[in-house]
Amino acid sequence: MLKGLVGLSKLQPQYHANQQDLHLASALRARVYHRLKGIKNRDWQLKLKAALLPLVFFLVYALSLNSLSYFGFLSGYAFLGLLMVVIFLNLIHEVCHENLFENGSFNQVYMYLFDLIGANSYMWQKRHVIFHHNFPNVSGWDSDIEKSKFLKVHPSEKGKWLTKYQHFIIVLYPFFLLNWFLVRDFKDYFGKNPIVSKIGAIPREEYVKLFLFKLIFIGYIFIVPVFLTSFSVFQIIWAGVAMFLVAGVFALFVLLPPHVNINNQFPEVGADNELPNSWFLHQLYTANDVNQENWFTRHVMGNFNFHIAHHLFPKVSYLYAKEVTEEIKGFCAENKLPYKSYSIWKTLSDHYKLIRNNRNKQFNIWQEDM
Repeated sequence: MLKGLVGLSKLQPQYHANQQDLHLASALRARVYHRLKGIKNRDWQLKLKAALLPLVFFLVYALSLNSLSYFGFLSGYAFLGLLMVVIFLNLIHEVCHENLFENGSFNQVYMYLFDLIGANSYMWQKRHVIFHHNFPNVSGWDSDIEKSKFLKVHPSEKGKWLTKYQHFIIVLYPFFLLNWFLVRDFKDYFGKNPIVSKIGAIPREEYVKLFLFKLIFIGYIFIVPVFLTSFSVFQIIWAGVAMFLVAGVFALFVLLPPHVNINNQFPEVGADNELPNSWFLHQLYTANDVNQENWFTRHVMGNFNFHIAHHLFPKVSYLYAKEVTEEIKGFCAENKLPYKSYSIWKTLSDHYKLIRNNRNKQFNIWQEDM
């Protein structure tokens, strides 16, 4: 079940060995793949998006540069922010799990699109596949819950700087993409991140790629408009910030609901370096679905609402997530296994409750884990 762990520390957490859970996982897997065999192939939809969405992104960029009004330029950049998230949800996330092309090398080449729109694909893929998917909600191993020095996300972690005020600091959430693209990627390469350091030495060519693509991104977003538009440097910078804020707010509706709320467990690694549950149960205990399902969630947001299906079957495209979820839900009901699904507003409210409940007067000032 665990993927991409070659070369990691021997101290990585071990899941509790349980033969009954193993049989349950195998039975569910057989049931899901039997269901998938009866579904007409939909992979063409993903390939169509792979061709069209990047073209739309750069077409909107070109139209923004040719806008005669600042409102048009600003609106174009805001739309680029939305498209960044749409491309991530529908394409980059799928490519990361090699669900777009049958040839794995083609998937890796397509990942460069993520670099082109601002992020570092190498580091994000490591963070996502090796750490988040293998150890969701496990402190010190899930990179998705190591938010910042200001936030205490895992209930058992020590308090941090300003932790007792963290339920107010969450108003800064919309800036997380700005921080990720322009700060965090560099800190992952040159800082002392305790999670990222577990992947070992970073290839030299990745350092070159980091700087090359960041320069390209900053160049076409912030520098090219200085020469090709009549807008001031301040106006261009504000449009770029607005782009990140729109993307950040949109992304939060996808990233916050599935794991980090009071309804999910945050398992602790025991003294024997073992997690309390099997891999199968761990996925069910640490994730929830979102029960809204419509055209927008399917085709724009990449079926983000069917998150348990993604964690149990990451090699199955989101195009089939609805049917996979139906099988999971029925299987869990039959075998008295936990399956959780809530409205998006409840998950966001329960995320806030988690952050508020985790306030702590004991903290290590400036402890770094972003």
